[in-house]
Amino acid sequence: MVNIIGWAPDSHEPSSETSFLNQFISPFGTIESGDKNYPRVRSGHRCFTDNDYLYLIGGYTHQIRRGSIFKEIWAMSLATFEWRRYEVIGELPDTLASFAIIQVFPYSKTFILFGGSGTAFGTSSSNRFYFVGVDNNNCCVESYELKVEGDIPLPKYGHAMCAGEVRGKYYIIGGTEGTSFDFDVHALTMRANPEATTENEKYTWHCELITTNQGFPGRYRLEATYDEKNHCLLFFGGGSNEEVHGFEKIIKLDLKTKISSEVSTIPDSRNGYPQARRCHTIARRGTKVIMTGGIFHRENGLDVLVHSDVWIFEMTDYSWEKYEHSLPRAVYFHDAAITEEGCMMVFGGAHELTPTAPRNNKLYFAWFGIPRLQTFALEALRKEYPQMFSGLYCGNLQPSGVLDVFNTFCKPGKISEEERNIVQRGRIPFHEHEDRSRFFLNGNSEDYAVRHQIADPEPLQRRRGQRQQGRHEQILQNNGDIRGNLRRMLDRFLGGVGAGDENNGEGEAGEEREVNAQLRRENIENIINELNEIIVERVDREDPQ
Repeated sequence: MVNIIGWAPDSHEPSSETSFLNQFISPFGTIESGDKNYPRVRSGHRCFTDNDYLYLIGGYTHQIRRGSIFKEIWAMSLATFEWRRYEVIGELPDTLASFAIIQVFPYSKTFILFGGSGTAFGTSSSNRFYFVGVDNNNCCVESYELKVEGDIPLPKYGHAMCAGEVRGKYYIIGGTEGTSFDFDVHALTMRANPEATTENEKYTWHCELITTNQGFPGRYRLEATYDEKNHCLLFFGGGSNEEVHGFEKIIKLDLKTKISSEVSTIPDSRNGYPQARRCHTIARRGTKVIMTGGIFHRENGLDVLVHSDVWIFEMTDYSWEKYEHSLPRAVYFHDAAITEEGCMMVFGGAHELTPTAPRNNKLYFAWFGIPRLQTFALEALRKEYPQMFSGLYCGNLQPSGVLDVFNTFCKPGKISEEERNIVQRGRIPFHEHEDRSRFFLNGNSEDYAVRHQIADPEPLQRRRGQRQQGRHEQILQNNGDIRGNLRRMLDRFLGGVGAGDENNGEGEAGEEREVNAQLRRENIENIINELNEIIVERVDREDPQ
Protein backbone atom coordinates (compact mmCIF):
# COMPACT_ATOMS: atom_id res chain seq x y z
CA MET A 1 0.00 0.00 0.00
CA VAL A 2 1.34 3.40 -0.97
CA ASN A 3 1.36 5.83 1.93
CA ILE A 4 3.04 8.82 0.31
CA ILE A 5 3.54 10.14 -3.19
CA GLY A 6 6.26 12.67 -2.50
CA TRP A 7 4.38 15.77 -1.51
CA ALA A 8 2.33 14.67 1.50
CA PRO A 9 2.95 16.86 4.56
CA ASP A 10 4.03 13.88 6.66
CA SER A 11 6.25 12.30 4.04
CA HIS A 12 9.38 13.50 5.88
CA GLU A 13 10.36 13.52 9.50
CA PRO A 14 11.27 17.16 10.37
CA SER A 15 7.75 18.55 10.80
CA SER A 16 4.23 17.37 10.18
CA GLU A 17 3.44 20.89 8.95
CA THR A 18 6.17 20.93 6.29
CA SER A 19 5.40 20.14 2.66
CA PHE A 20 8.10 18.66 0.43
CA LEU A 21 6.53 19.09 -2.98
CA ASN A 22 9.82 19.41 -4.82
CA GLN A 23 11.98 16.69 -3.28
CA PHE A 24 12.53 13.32 -4.91
CA ILE A 25 10.78 10.67 -2.84
CA SER A 26 10.06 7.00 -3.46
CA PRO A 27 6.40 6.15 -2.76
CA PHE A 28 7.19 2.46 -2.27
CA GLY A 29 8.99 0.71 0.52
CA THR A 30 11.46 -2.11 0.00
CA ILE A 31 10.45 -4.30 -2.93
CA GLU A 32 11.07 -8.00 -2.46
CA SER A 33 13.24 -9.60 -5.13
CA GLY A 34 11.08 -11.59 -7.53
CA ASP A 35 7.84 -9.80 -6.64
CA LYS A 36 5.62 -10.63 -9.62
CA ASN A 37 3.45 -7.57 -9.01
CA TYR A 38 6.30 -5.11 -9.46
CA PRO A 39 8.73 -4.53 -12.39
CA ARG A 40 12.20 -6.01 -11.95
CA VAL A 41 15.45 -4.03 -11.96
CA ARG A 42 16.41 -2.78 -15.42
CA SER A 43 18.08 -0.13 -17.56
CA GLY A 44 17.67 1.07 -21.14
CA HIS A 45 13.85 1.07 -20.81
CA ARG A 46 11.38 3.84 -21.71
CA CYS A 47 8.53 5.49 -19.78
CA PHE A 48 5.58 7.74 -20.63
CA THR A 49 2.39 8.97 -18.96
CA ASP A 50 -1.16 9.82 -20.05
CA ASN A 51 -1.93 11.57 -16.72
CA ASP A 52 -3.85 8.51 -15.48
CA TYR A 53 -1.03 5.96 -15.60
CA LEU A 54 2.75 5.67 -15.78
CA TYR A 55 3.83 3.15 -18.42
CA LEU A 56 7.10 1.21 -18.48
CA ILE A 57 8.32 -0.47 -21.67
CA GLY A 58 11.12 -2.97 -22.12
CA GLY A 59 14.60 -2.66 -20.66
CA TYR A 60 17.69 -4.79 -20.04
CA THR A 61 18.95 -6.75 -17.04
CA HIS A 62 22.14 -8.73 -16.50
CA GLN A 63 20.54 -10.83 -13.75
CA ILE A 64 18.73 -13.28 -16.05
CA ARG A 65 20.69 -15.70 -18.27
CA ARG A 66 23.73 -13.41 -18.39
CA GLY A 67 21.64 -10.68 -19.92
CA SER A 68 18.03 -10.51 -20.95
CA ILE A 69 15.56 -8.11 -22.60
CA PHE A 70 12.20 -7.49 -20.95
CA LYS A 71 9.67 -7.90 -23.75
CA GLU A 72 6.86 -6.43 -21.68
CA ILE A 73 4.82 -3.34 -20.84
CA TRP A 74 3.77 -2.38 -17.30
CA ALA A 75 1.23 0.23 -16.21
CA MET A 76 0.93 1.89 -12.81
CA SER A 77 -2.31 3.66 -11.91
CA LEU A 78 -1.71 7.15 -10.56
CA ALA A 79 -4.81 6.65 -8.38
CA THR A 80 -3.95 3.32 -6.75
CA PHE A 81 -0.16 3.28 -7.33
CA GLU A 82 -0.37 -0.39 -8.19
CA TRP A 83 1.56 -1.93 -11.05
CA ARG A 84 0.16 -4.44 -13.50
CA ARG A 85 1.89 -6.18 -16.36
CA TYR A 86 -0.26 -5.75 -19.47
CA GLU A 87 -0.99 -8.49 -21.96
CA VAL A 88 0.51 -7.83 -25.39
CA ILE A 89 -1.77 -8.45 -28.34
CA GLY A 90 0.15 -8.52 -31.59
CA GLU A 91 3.90 -8.22 -31.88
CA LEU A 92 6.59 -6.43 -29.91
CA PRO A 93 10.23 -6.47 -31.02
CA ASP A 94 13.01 -8.32 -29.21
CA THR A 95 15.13 -5.15 -29.37
CA LEU A 96 13.77 -3.32 -26.33
CA ALA A 97 17.02 -1.86 -24.97
CA SER A 98 17.97 1.75 -25.76
CA PHE A 99 15.09 2.04 -28.21
CA ALA A 100 13.00 5.22 -28.47
CA ILE A 101 9.29 6.04 -28.29
CA ILE A 102 7.13 9.09 -28.93
CA GLN A 103 3.47 9.50 -28.08
CA VAL A 104 1.28 10.09 -31.13
CA PHE A 105 -0.22 13.15 -29.41
CA PRO A 106 0.75 14.69 -26.06
CA TYR A 107 -0.47 12.47 -23.19
CA SER A 108 -2.17 10.06 -25.59
CA LYS A 109 -2.50 6.30 -25.02
CA THR A 110 -0.83 5.47 -28.34
CA PHE A 111 2.86 5.70 -29.19
CA ILE A 112 5.39 4.93 -31.91
CA LEU A 113 8.35 2.69 -31.11
CA PHE A 114 11.49 2.67 -33.24
CA GLY A 115 14.80 0.83 -33.20
CA GLY A 116 16.62 -0.58 -30.20
CA SER A 117 18.96 -3.45 -29.48
CA GLY A 118 18.79 -7.02 -28.30
CA THR A 119 21.21 -8.55 -25.79
CA ALA A 120 23.97 -8.85 -28.41
CA PHE A 121 24.74 -5.13 -28.44
CA GLY A 122 26.27 -4.16 -31.77
CA THR A 123 24.89 -7.09 -33.76
CA SER A 124 21.17 -7.12 -32.98
CA SER A 125 19.97 -3.59 -33.74
CA SER A 126 16.60 -2.81 -35.34
CA ASN A 127 15.18 -0.21 -37.72
CA ARG A 128 11.55 -1.28 -37.48
CA PHE A 129 8.65 0.96 -36.52
CA TYR A 130 5.76 -0.20 -34.31
CA PHE A 131 2.43 1.41 -33.49
CA VAL A 132 1.26 0.56 -29.96
CA GLY A 133 -2.07 1.41 -28.31
CA VAL A 134 -3.03 0.96 -24.66
CA ASP A 135 -6.37 -0.51 -23.55
CA ASN A 136 -6.74 0.15 -19.81
CA ASN A 137 -10.18 -1.46 -19.59
CA ASN A 138 -8.76 -4.84 -20.53
CA CYS A 139 -5.22 -4.26 -19.19
CA CYS A 140 -3.57 -4.94 -22.53
CA VAL A 141 -1.74 -3.26 -25.40
CA GLU A 142 -2.19 -3.83 -29.11
CA SER A 143 0.91 -3.54 -31.26
CA TYR A 144 1.67 -3.95 -34.95
CA GLU A 145 4.57 -3.11 -37.22
CA LEU A 146 4.19 -0.04 -39.42
CA LYS A 147 4.75 -0.01 -43.15
CA VAL A 148 6.94 3.04 -43.65
CA GLU A 149 8.02 4.34 -47.04
CA GLY A 150 10.93 6.60 -47.94
CA ASP A 151 14.42 6.89 -46.41
CA ILE A 152 14.38 4.45 -43.51
CA PRO A 153 17.17 4.94 -40.92
CA LEU A 154 19.77 2.20 -40.61
CA PRO A 155 19.36 -0.24 -37.71
CA LYS A 156 20.39 1.56 -34.54
CA TYR A 157 19.93 2.05 -30.82
CA GLY A 158 20.58 4.90 -28.41
CA HIS A 159 18.86 7.42 -30.69
CA ALA A 160 16.39 10.12 -29.59
CA MET A 161 12.85 10.83 -30.77
CA CYS A 162 10.75 13.97 -30.35
CA ALA A 163 7.55 15.49 -31.69
CA GLY A 164 7.82 18.15 -34.35
CA GLU A 165 6.19 21.36 -35.51
CA VAL A 166 2.81 19.83 -36.39
CA ARG A 167 0.85 16.88 -35.12
CA GLY A 168 1.87 13.79 -37.00
CA LYS A 169 5.49 14.89 -37.50
CA TYR A 170 8.21 13.12 -35.49
CA TYR A 171 12.01 13.25 -35.58
CA ILE A 172 14.64 10.53 -35.06
CA ILE A 173 18.11 11.76 -34.11
CA GLY A 174 21.52 10.12 -33.80
CA GLY A 175 22.26 6.63 -32.51
CA THR A 176 24.68 3.78 -33.13
CA GLU A 177 24.71 0.28 -34.57
CA GLY A 178 27.43 -0.67 -32.08
CA THR A 179 30.73 0.60 -33.49
CA SER A 180 30.00 3.78 -35.45
CA PHE A 181 27.94 6.74 -34.27
CA ASP A 182 25.82 9.00 -36.46
CA PHE A 183 24.07 12.35 -36.03
CA ASP A 184 21.49 11.83 -38.77
CA VAL A 185 18.09 13.47 -38.41
CA HIS A 186 15.10 11.73 -40.02
CA ALA A 187 11.51 13.00 -40.12
CA LEU A 188 8.62 10.54 -39.84
CA THR A 189 5.28 11.88 -41.11
CA MET A 190 1.86 10.44 -40.34
CA ARG A 191 -1.03 11.21 -42.68
CA ALA A 192 -4.66 10.08 -42.71
CA ASN A 193 -5.37 7.38 -45.29
CA PRO A 194 -8.77 7.95 -47.00
CA GLU A 195 -8.56 4.50 -48.63
CA ALA A 196 -8.12 2.59 -45.36
CA THR A 197 -10.19 -0.57 -44.98
CA THR A 198 -8.71 -1.77 -41.66
CA GLU A 199 -7.61 -0.08 -38.45
CA ASN A 200 -3.97 -0.80 -39.28
CA GLU A 201 -4.35 1.14 -42.54
CA LYS A 202 -5.83 4.22 -40.89
CA TYR A 203 -2.63 6.21 -41.50
CA THR A 204 0.17 6.27 -44.04
CA TRP A 205 3.78 6.74 -42.93
CA HIS A 206 6.67 8.35 -44.77
CA CYS A 207 10.25 8.89 -43.60
CA GLU A 208 12.84 11.27 -45.04
CA LEU A 209 16.43 12.19 -44.21
CA ILE A 210 16.64 15.86 -43.14
CA THR A 211 20.39 16.14 -42.50
CA THR A 212 23.45 14.08 -41.60
CA ASN A 213 24.85 16.98 -39.53
CA GLN A 214 28.21 16.94 -41.28
CA GLY A 215 30.88 18.65 -39.19
CA PHE A 216 29.45 17.48 -35.88
CA PRO A 217 30.56 14.25 -34.18
CA GLY A 218 28.13 11.34 -34.16
CA ARG A 219 26.49 10.57 -30.84
CA TYR A 220 24.08 8.26 -29.06
CA ARG A 221 22.00 8.45 -25.89
CA LEU A 222 21.36 12.14 -26.49
CA GLU A 223 18.01 13.89 -25.92
CA ALA A 224 16.05 16.29 -28.15
CA THR A 225 13.04 18.60 -28.11
CA TYR A 226 11.28 21.01 -30.47
CA ASP A 227 11.59 24.76 -29.87
CA GLU A 228 8.25 26.24 -30.97
CA LYS A 229 9.41 29.85 -30.74
CA ASN A 230 12.44 29.47 -33.02
CA HIS A 231 11.13 26.59 -35.16
CA CYS A 232 14.13 24.39 -34.53
CA LEU A 233 15.20 21.18 -32.85
CA LEU A 234 17.48 21.37 -29.80
CA PHE A 235 19.91 18.56 -28.97
CA PHE A 236 21.16 17.89 -25.44
CA GLY A 237 24.36 15.98 -24.65
CA GLY A 238 25.04 12.47 -25.86
CA GLY A 239 28.33 10.94 -26.84
CA SER A 240 30.25 7.85 -27.90
CA ASN A 241 32.73 5.44 -26.31
CA GLU A 242 35.41 8.13 -26.55
CA GLU A 243 33.72 11.40 -25.64
CA VAL A 244 30.61 13.03 -24.21
CA HIS A 245 29.19 16.44 -25.11
CA GLY A 246 28.52 19.37 -22.84
CA PHE A 247 26.00 22.16 -22.50
CA GLU A 248 27.88 25.47 -22.68
CA LYS A 249 26.82 25.35 -26.30
CA ILE A 250 24.07 23.16 -27.66
CA ILE A 251 23.32 22.26 -31.26
CA LYS A 252 20.12 23.45 -32.89
CA LEU A 253 18.68 22.42 -36.25
CA ASP A 254 16.77 25.10 -38.13
CA LEU A 255 13.87 23.24 -39.72
CA LYS A 256 13.40 25.87 -42.43
CA THR A 257 16.97 25.90 -43.73
CA LYS A 258 17.82 22.36 -42.50
CA ILE A 259 21.13 23.72 -41.24
CA SER A 260 22.54 22.91 -37.80
CA SER A 261 24.62 25.31 -35.74
CA GLU A 262 25.90 25.78 -32.22
CA VAL A 263 24.17 28.24 -29.92
CA SER A 264 25.52 29.54 -26.62
CA THR A 265 23.54 29.05 -23.42
CA ILE A 266 23.37 31.11 -20.24
CA PRO A 267 24.93 29.49 -17.14
CA ASP A 268 23.41 29.23 -13.70
CA SER A 269 24.57 32.27 -11.70
CA ARG A 270 26.03 30.07 -8.93
CA ASN A 271 26.65 26.64 -10.45
CA GLY A 272 27.61 27.37 -14.05
CA TYR A 273 26.77 24.70 -16.61
CA PRO A 274 25.85 21.04 -16.28
CA GLN A 275 28.80 18.71 -16.77
CA ALA A 276 28.94 16.86 -20.09
CA ARG A 277 26.99 13.60 -20.13
CA ARG A 278 25.14 10.91 -22.05
CA CYS A 279 22.43 8.44 -21.00
CA HIS A 280 20.55 11.18 -19.14
CA THR A 281 16.83 11.95 -19.46
CA ILE A 282 14.78 15.04 -20.16
CA ALA A 283 11.12 15.75 -19.37
CA ARG A 284 9.41 18.70 -21.01
CA ARG A 285 6.85 20.92 -19.23
CA GLY A 286 5.92 24.14 -21.00
CA THR A 287 9.10 26.02 -21.84
CA LYS A 288 11.15 24.14 -19.24
CA VAL A 289 13.29 21.11 -20.07
CA ILE A 290 14.13 19.12 -16.92
CA MET A 291 17.30 17.02 -17.18
CA THR A 292 18.23 14.28 -14.70
CA GLY A 293 21.22 12.00 -14.17
CA GLY A 294 23.51 10.69 -16.88
CA ILE A 295 27.16 9.63 -17.06
CA PHE A 296 30.41 11.50 -17.80
CA HIS A 297 33.65 9.83 -18.85
CA ARG A 298 36.80 10.62 -20.71
CA GLU A 299 38.39 8.61 -23.53
CA ASN A 300 38.47 4.84 -22.96
CA GLY A 301 36.14 5.14 -19.99
CA LEU A 302 38.52 7.04 -17.71
CA ASP A 303 37.38 9.44 -14.94
CA VAL A 304 33.88 8.03 -14.87
CA LEU A 305 31.27 10.04 -13.01
CA VAL A 306 27.61 9.05 -12.74
CA HIS A 307 25.34 12.04 -12.05
CA SER A 308 22.50 12.56 -9.61
CA ASP A 309 21.99 16.27 -10.29
CA VAL A 310 18.90 17.85 -11.83
CA TRP A 311 19.00 20.85 -14.18
CA ILE A 312 16.28 23.02 -15.73
CA PHE A 313 16.79 24.53 -19.18
CA GLU A 314 14.56 27.53 -19.92
CA MET A 315 13.75 27.66 -23.62
CA THR A 316 12.70 31.31 -23.68
CA ASP A 317 16.27 32.51 -23.13
CA TYR A 318 18.35 29.29 -23.33
CA SER A 319 19.44 29.54 -19.70
CA TRP A 320 20.41 26.84 -17.19
CA GLU A 321 19.34 26.57 -13.57
CA LYS A 322 20.57 23.89 -11.22
CA TYR A 323 17.64 22.43 -9.31
CA GLU A 324 17.87 22.62 -5.53
CA HIS A 325 17.32 18.87 -5.05
CA SER A 326 19.06 15.86 -6.59
CA LEU A 327 18.10 12.27 -7.25
CA PRO A 328 18.60 10.08 -4.17
CA ARG A 329 21.27 8.10 -6.05
CA ALA A 330 23.40 8.79 -9.11
CA VAL A 331 22.00 6.95 -12.13
CA TYR A 332 22.11 6.65 -15.92
CA PHE A 333 20.24 4.58 -18.52
CA HIS A 334 17.07 5.48 -16.56
CA ASP A 335 13.98 7.24 -17.88
CA ALA A 336 11.49 9.89 -16.75
CA ALA A 337 8.01 11.18 -17.56
CA ILE A 338 6.00 14.16 -16.30
CA THR A 339 2.25 14.76 -15.97
CA GLU A 340 0.49 17.92 -17.10
CA GLU A 341 0.21 19.20 -13.54
CA GLY A 342 3.97 18.76 -13.02
CA CYS A 343 4.51 15.42 -11.27
CA MET A 344 7.78 14.00 -12.61
CA MET A 345 8.46 10.28 -12.22
CA VAL A 346 11.91 8.68 -12.62
CA PHE A 347 12.33 4.91 -12.87
CA GLY A 348 15.18 2.41 -12.92
CA GLY A 349 18.66 2.77 -14.37
CA ALA A 350 22.27 1.66 -13.76
CA HIS A 351 24.85 2.98 -11.31
CA GLU A 352 28.29 1.98 -12.67
CA LEU A 353 30.05 1.78 -16.05
CA THR A 354 30.48 -2.00 -16.10
CA PRO A 355 28.61 -4.81 -17.92
CA THR A 356 27.32 -6.13 -14.59
CA ALA A 357 26.64 -2.71 -13.07
CA PRO A 358 23.99 -2.76 -10.33
CA ARG A 359 20.61 -1.68 -11.62
CA ASN A 360 17.45 -0.68 -9.78
CA ASN A 361 13.68 -0.68 -10.00
CA LYS A 362 13.15 2.37 -7.82
CA LEU A 363 10.42 4.86 -8.67
CA TYR A 364 10.91 8.47 -7.56
CA PHE A 365 8.47 11.38 -7.58
CA ALA A 366 9.04 15.14 -7.49
CA TRP A 367 6.69 18.01 -8.24
CA PHE A 368 7.61 20.76 -10.70
CA GLY A 369 4.16 22.33 -10.49
CA ILE A 370 1.42 22.80 -7.91
CA PRO A 371 -0.90 19.78 -7.67
CA ARG A 372 -4.57 20.33 -8.27
CA LEU A 373 -7.02 20.15 -5.39
CA GLN A 374 -8.23 16.82 -6.77
CA THR A 375 -4.74 15.40 -6.25
CA PHE A 376 -4.67 16.50 -2.62
CA ALA A 377 -8.16 15.04 -2.17
CA LEU A 378 -6.95 11.72 -3.58
CA GLU A 379 -4.08 11.63 -1.11
CA ALA A 380 -6.48 12.31 1.77
CA LEU A 381 -8.77 9.50 0.61
CA ARG A 382 -5.84 7.15 0.15
CA LYS A 383 -4.80 7.61 3.76
CA GLU A 384 -8.30 7.52 5.25
CA TYR A 385 -9.58 4.57 3.19
CA PRO A 386 -6.56 2.45 2.20
CA GLN A 387 -8.79 -0.54 1.36
CA MET A 388 -10.15 1.44 -1.59
CA PHE A 389 -6.70 1.73 -3.12
CA SER A 390 -5.41 -1.80 -2.85
CA GLY A 391 -6.06 -4.67 -5.22
CA LEU A 392 -8.03 -2.63 -7.75
CA TYR A 393 -5.36 -2.93 -10.46
CA CYS A 394 -4.69 -0.54 -13.28
CA GLY A 395 -7.85 -0.84 -15.33
CA ASN A 396 -10.22 -0.22 -12.46
CA LEU A 397 -9.57 3.21 -11.02
CA GLN A 398 -8.34 6.39 -12.68
CA PRO A 399 -7.60 9.69 -10.92
CA SER A 400 -10.25 11.53 -12.97
CA GLY A 401 -13.04 9.29 -11.66
CA VAL A 402 -12.03 8.63 -8.07
CA LEU A 403 -14.25 11.15 -6.30
CA ASP A 404 -17.50 10.07 -7.99
CA VAL A 405 -16.66 6.44 -7.42
CA PHE A 406 -15.73 7.07 -3.80
CA ASN A 407 -19.02 8.82 -3.03
CA THR A 408 -20.95 5.87 -4.44
CA PHE A 409 -18.67 3.25 -2.92
CA CYS A 410 -19.09 4.56 0.63
CA LYS A 411 -22.77 5.44 0.42
CA PRO A 412 -24.92 3.69 3.05
CA GLY A 413 -27.88 1.77 1.73
CA LYS A 414 -28.61 0.45 -1.73
CA ILE A 415 -26.91 1.88 -4.80
CA SER A 416 -29.30 3.38 -7.33
CA GLU A 417 -29.11 2.68 -11.04
CA GLU A 418 -27.77 6.15 -11.72
CA GLU A 419 -25.02 5.67 -9.14
CA ARG A 420 -24.26 2.26 -10.58
CA ASN A 421 -23.64 3.96 -13.92
CA ILE A 422 -21.20 6.35 -12.23
CA VAL A 423 -19.21 3.43 -10.91
CA GLN A 424 -19.22 1.67 -14.26
CA ARG A 425 -18.03 4.83 -15.98
CA GLY A 426 -15.17 4.70 -13.50
CA ARG A 427 -14.33 1.28 -14.98
CA ILE A 428 -14.85 -0.54 -11.71
CA PRO A 429 -17.04 -3.66 -12.01
CA PHE A 430 -18.61 -4.54 -8.68
CA HIS A 431 -21.20 -6.69 -7.02
CA GLU A 432 -23.41 -5.70 -4.08
CA HIS A 433 -24.96 -8.09 -1.56
CA GLU A 434 -28.04 -7.50 0.54
CA ASP A 435 -25.89 -6.99 3.65
CA ARG A 436 -24.39 -3.92 1.94
CA SER A 437 -21.03 -5.57 1.35
CA ARG A 438 -19.59 -4.43 -1.95
CA PHE A 439 -17.02 -6.30 -3.97
CA PHE A 440 -14.88 -4.51 -6.54
CA LEU A 441 -13.66 -6.82 -9.30
CA ASN A 442 -10.11 -6.88 -10.55
CA GLY A 443 -9.07 -6.22 -14.13
CA ASN A 444 -10.13 -9.57 -15.58
CA SER A 445 -13.64 -9.16 -14.09
CA GLU A 446 -13.49 -12.67 -12.66
CA ASP A 447 -12.03 -12.54 -9.18
CA TYR A 448 -13.14 -10.31 -6.32
CA ALA A 449 -10.21 -8.13 -5.40
CA VAL A 450 -11.60 -5.74 -2.79
CA ARG A 451 -14.37 -6.16 -0.28
CA HIS A 452 -15.76 -3.05 1.36
CA GLN A 453 -18.25 -3.45 4.20
CA ILE A 454 -20.53 -0.53 5.02
CA ALA A 455 -21.03 -1.03 8.73
CA ASP A 456 -24.39 -0.34 10.36
CA PRO A 457 -24.36 2.63 12.73
CA GLU A 458 -23.45 1.74 16.30
CA PRO A 459 -26.41 1.84 18.74
CA LEU A 460 -26.46 4.82 21.06
CA GLN A 461 -25.45 4.07 24.65
CA ARG A 462 -27.71 5.62 27.30
CA ARG A 463 -28.15 5.38 31.04
CA ARG A 464 -31.15 3.70 32.57
CA GLY A 465 -34.06 6.11 32.92
CA GLN A 466 -32.45 8.70 30.68
CA ARG A 467 -34.51 9.66 27.64
CA GLN A 468 -32.61 9.26 24.37
CA GLN A 469 -32.19 12.58 22.70
CA GLY A 470 -34.09 12.72 19.41
CA ARG A 471 -32.58 13.89 16.18
CA HIS A 472 -34.79 17.00 16.31
CA GLU A 473 -33.47 18.08 19.72
CA GLN A 474 -29.92 17.08 18.90
CA ILE A 475 -29.79 19.28 15.83
CA LEU A 476 -31.32 22.23 17.67
CA GLN A 477 -28.74 21.86 20.41
CA ASN A 478 -25.88 21.67 17.92
CA ASN A 479 -27.19 24.78 16.21
CA GLY A 480 -26.67 26.80 19.39
CA ASP A 481 -22.96 27.22 18.82
CA ILE A 482 -23.52 27.92 15.14
CA ARG A 483 -26.05 30.65 15.90
CA GLY A 484 -23.65 32.23 18.42
CA ASN A 485 -20.80 32.28 15.93
CA LEU A 486 -23.04 33.65 13.20
CA ARG A 487 -24.36 36.37 15.52
CA ARG A 488 -20.81 37.52 16.34
CA MET A 489 -19.83 37.52 12.65
CA LEU A 490 -22.86 39.60 11.62
CA ASP A 491 -22.31 41.97 14.51
CA ARG A 492 -18.73 42.60 13.46
CA PHE A 493 -19.70 43.02 9.83
CA LEU A 494 -22.69 45.30 10.31
CA GLY A 495 -21.06 47.16 13.17
CA GLY A 496 -17.90 47.67 11.12
CA VAL A 497 -19.81 49.71 8.55
CA GLY A 498 -20.72 52.37 11.14
CA ALA A 499 -17.20 52.38 12.58
CA GLY A 500 -15.76 52.95 9.13
CA ASP A 501 -18.12 55.89 8.62
CA GLU A 502 -16.99 57.47 11.89
CA ASN A 503 -13.37 57.22 10.81
CA ASN A 504 -14.31 59.06 7.63
CA GLY A 505 -15.72 61.97 9.64
CA GLU A 506 -19.27 61.12 8.67
CA GLY A 507 -20.29 59.10 11.77
CA GLU A 508 -23.65 59.27 13.47
CA ALA A 509 -24.13 61.54 16.43
CA GLY A 510 -25.12 60.35 19.93
CA GLU A 511 -28.81 59.40 20.01
CA GLU A 512 -29.02 58.60 16.29
CA ARG A 513 -26.05 56.25 16.57
CA GLU A 514 -27.69 54.38 19.48
CA VAL A 515 -30.93 53.98 17.51
CA ASN A 516 -29.07 52.59 14.50
CA ALA A 517 -27.10 50.19 16.70
CA GLN A 518 -30.38 48.87 18.14
CA LEU A 519 -31.74 48.39 14.61
CA ARG A 520 -28.63 46.44 13.67
CA ARG A 521 -29.04 44.14 16.65
CA GLU A 522 -32.67 43.55 15.75
CA ASN A 523 -31.71 42.76 12.14
CA ILE A 524 -29.15 40.25 13.36
CA GLU A 525 -31.67 38.51 15.61
CA ASN A 526 -34.20 38.42 12.77
CA ILE A 527 -31.66 36.73 10.47
CA ILE A 528 -30.75 34.21 13.17
CA ASN A 529 -34.38 33.41 13.90
CA GLU A 530 -35.24 32.98 10.23
CA LEU A 531 -32.33 30.56 9.74
CA ASN A 532 -33.35 28.64 12.84
CA GLU A 533 -36.93 28.32 11.60
CA ILE A 534 -35.70 27.01 8.25
CA ILE A 535 -33.57 24.37 10.00
CA VAL A 536 -36.39 23.31 12.34
CA GLU A 537 -38.86 23.11 9.45
CA ARG A 538 -36.48 20.94 7.41
CA VAL A 539 -35.78 18.61 10.33
CA ASP A 540 -39.52 18.22 11.02
CA ARG A 541 -40.15 17.45 7.36
CA GLU A 542 -37.34 14.88 7.02
CA ASP A 543 -37.67 13.28 10.47
CA PRO A 544 -41.20 13.71 11.90
CA GLN A 545 -41.44 12.74 15.58
